[in-house]
Amino acid sequence: MILVLHQGAIGDFICCLPVLACVRQALADAHITLLGYPRVLEIAVGRTYAESVLSIDRADMALLYQEGAAYPPAFRALFEDFQHIGVFGRDDGPFVRNLEALSKAPVAVVPPFPPPGSRIHMVDHALSLVRAMGFPVHRDYPRLHLLTEDRHEAAVFLNRHGVTRDNPVIAVHPGSGSRKKMWPLDRFLALAEGLAVGHQSQILLVVGPGEEHIKERLVPVIRRRPWIVLSGLSLPLLGAILEHACVFVGNDSGISHMAAAVGVPVVTLFGPTDPAVWAPLGGDVTVIRRSLSCSPCDRRTMAHCEHQRCLMGISVKEVRQAVKGAIERTQGRHLDRQVDQAILSQGSGAAASLTP
Repeated sequence: MILVLHQGAIGDFICCLPVLACVRQALADAHITLLGYPRVLEIAVGRTYAESVLSIDRADMALLYQEGAAYPPAFRALFEDFQHIGVFGRDDGPFVRNLEALSKAPVAVVPPFPPPGSRIHMVDHALSLVRAMGFPVHRDYPRLHLLTEDRHEAAVFLNRHGVTRDNPVIAVHPGSGSRKKMWPLDRFLALAEGLAVGHQSQILLVVGPGEEHIKERLVPVIRRRPWIVLSGLSLPLLGAILEHACVFVGNDSGISHMAAAVGVPVVTLFGPTDPAVWAPLGGDVTVIRRSLSCSPCDRRTMAHCEHQRCLMGISVKEVRQAVKGAIERTQGRHLDRQVDQAILSQGSGAAASLTP
């Protein structure tokens, strides 16, 4: 049995999925348990990476943070069978010592984020935990493995909201974990308006956790438009819905990482943060940013920045062109798949006909 602790947000956790993939590859039959916030971790539990989850929000988990805590038998039983433990966190407090005392297993610890100024991508930083646990490292993109039930629920949701295959579906996420990382909402709305008209697209507006302020501003906008707001959905359902998009547009956010992890072309806008560290990884990711002398910047500078030239300098036209390119590439790949399928169905010696 293996325990991996991760208490980070959506994007941080998705960047750690290659860690779980390596552990799974090393020990295919192992029972992997994740310790953290179930709402985030559920995108991995029962979906290739892990079998179970322990919530860090349980009242008794406070014992892990106490020096010299007395462990009730039931609490000790939660940890006593683990043979390997990996922790994304700090090792300078009682937490790690308590885990070692409870489990008698070696505990490997890696800081939750790369060192400031290192410019190592979060995925590569996370993979250092694999080395610390003694397993071989195989680097790959983060990938979500959704269930048939997730995809069925997504299909039912989209059908209920009138989304069809007749026109391209474009997902737009104007939010982020920090308002300092957000391109102006009015520009996102202008972008969505242009894409809806110019490409006859169906627009999905994603509102992530903690982004109620965005949803409030969207209410008068969507009353006049047939756009669909995705809000309050479970992460597996949201991921399965995003699979239907031909392109995703968003800021530096966890949902952008999710879109890349389900294989959707992603156009992502970066301002104060460093794409060398935080850009989503996937087969088709376009990063748009302004290379200014002050960016990327540290958290303190970002928090006190008043002008946000790094984001304000990105135009709607520029983003629209990037989205157009992603749509064309998506359609090209779809056509290639049709050609391959037609050739296979006709046999190697026959000429295939295809109606694009």
